Amino acid sequence: MKLRLFAATLAVMALGTTSIMAEGLQKTPDIPLSIVESQKDSASILPEQYKSYATKMNTVVKDYKNGYMFSIPWRVADGVMLDMDVRSESEHIQGYSFNLAGPTQEDSYTVSFTKRNNTPQEGISQKEWNTTWYGVPIKGMSNEEYLNIWRQHSNNFEHNDIVGGFFAKKGAVSARWDKSTPKSYADMTSTEPVQSVFEAEFIMEKDPTHRYNLSSTYAPVRAEFMELGLMEHTIPSFELINKRGSNAIKGVKKILTGTSDISVAEGIKFAYPKGFTRLNEKGKIAFTKHNIRLDIESFTIPVQAVSSGMPTMMAKQMLGDYYLKQLVDVNKATITRYETHIIDGNVMFYLAGHMKNPNTSDTSVAEPVSFGATIILGNEGNVAVARMIGPSTSNLATQELIDILDGFKLTTTLNTNQSSQVL
Repeated sequence: MKLRLFAATLAVMALGTTSIMAEGLQKTPDIPLSIVESQKDSASILPEQYKSYATKMNTVVKDYKNGYMFSIPWRVADGVMLDMDVRSESEHIQGYSFNLAGPTQEDSYTVSFTKRNNTPQEGISQKEWNTTWYGVPIKGMSNEEYLNIWRQHSNNFEHNDIVGGFFAKKGAVSARWDKSTPKSYADMTSTEPVQSVFEAEFIMEKDPTHRYNLSSTYAPVRAEFMELGLMEHTIPSFELINKRGSNAIKGVKKILTGTSDISVAEGIKFAYPKGFTRLNEKGKIAFTKHNIRLDIESFTIPVQAVSSGMPTMMAKQMLGDYYLKQLVDVNKATITRYETHIIDGNVMFYLAGHMKNPNTSDTSVAEPVSFGATIILGNEGNVAVARMIGPSTSNLATQELIDILDGFKLTTTLNTNQSSQVL
């Protein structure tokens, strides 16, 4: 698909979004109404066969600077990246916090994932600290014993019903979970909406001096929906990854070899694709590797086309939705994967599947090809797309190729203060 066509149609369609009566999602019982209502605009944009992506869309977070990744199985309404010192035993907190429902909804659904310091109390070794629960070894500890020990040291049980325990997690020294719900919910005595709080905490073998904490709040009546996603998707998805730090020597080497980051548009760069050879095509940023072609293109739209101010998470998602729609309408694409990717705080959208060859002017006679693409919206209204195409039988959804497509970096950020960044 030609980007000029996409840019023109995007501006026209997006400016009219506020006047569109959203078709909405099919209200399936397992999706909380607050989440469905928050994503009506996306549901109105997405083609009929892909409307489920308006809510059930993986949000994949990779933090190479801090060495971990995780994923949640839902589209988010907004998010913040945190990095701050705190006056508690955590000492320092770094991570991400998301709302699944918009601010106008009655019920809130949140998910956060943070990395915290894990400093032992004075006189206790790191190993003992990591393998005991209030001084009692955790090996073989039952859920009942876990709760009884906790009850002796906490007043949380007075007003809350709490369940939890330790569980096995690959690569973890210890992993535990708990869910707390106000007793007023079971007693039906509360006059205000109540929230359950689900938490899981991991201490990893390869990083014993940090704790990784997953926390989620939700209406107790929707516990099954949230807990299924957290337990079957988010907890298994968490893992440590190799850190990528700034290295002056490597930076100089990249400049000398011509493999430094590529400036795509104002405020947007792209990491030089490892293993690819740049093509000498005038006015284009294009690469090749075997039978795969990679094109990186950009265009500009009015920021107001997707947001009344600085681009919000929902505005960025709408851009991805419009791109998916254009691929389906113009290039007759079949989408097999559509995800939100947050890479070191850079929000982008990844798509993969098959479509008619976009480099053939007549779509009706174009051959089918496999494709993978990532699209990103900068803070100045610039849009960039990285797209790979290959033979229809090729698999372009390997992790190596996805990581290349996720190579976009924004050079300007929207900060709320020094300790947080709006995503």
